[in-house]
Amino acid sequence: IASLILGSAAAFQPHTALNAVPKSSSALDMKYKVAVVGGGPSGACAAEIFAQEKNIDTVMFERKMDNAKPCGGAIPLCMVGEFDIPETVVDRKVRKMNLISPTGVEVDIGDTLKPNEYIGMCRREIMDKYLRDRAIEYGAEPINGLVTSIDIPANHKQTEEPYTINYME
Repeated sequence: IASLILGSAAAFQPHTALNAVPKSSSALDMKYKVAVVGGGPSGACAAEIFAQEKNIDTVMFERKMDNAKPCGGAIPLCMVGEFDIPETVVDRKVRKMNLISPTGVEVDIGDTLKPNEYIGMCRREIMDKYLRDRAIEYGAEPINGLVTSIDIPANHKQTEEPYTINYME
């Protein structure tokens, strides 16, 4: 088991959110350390956003960096653009599909798509790696480990005592 101590507890207070206006210029000069637990699409994108901030050191935890998650991998076309996912990550372009729920309810997908639109099908291990690599390029530090607990100081709202993240490699 390993531990990582995260910087100022103030980094986790709502008033120091990225869009918040700091009360003084000293808040702009503070260095924060942020941990993102989970390196799937949401975690990798969060890590990428934090890593782009010059005053935030970002650590991204993922328990299995090489995991092949059993997932359909369907991504709407608008999300391909939103996440700036290159064509090489999209495994297949589906224009019609029929989903059947465990209770037998059927849903046809694709009837409303325009001729140039599609649903991107991605293999999660490829897409997740691409998104994590992008976060790493911006400076996020990847840790291949399972977070087991987070120690939060008892008086974390009144102090700048660090948080401690415990994880297994």
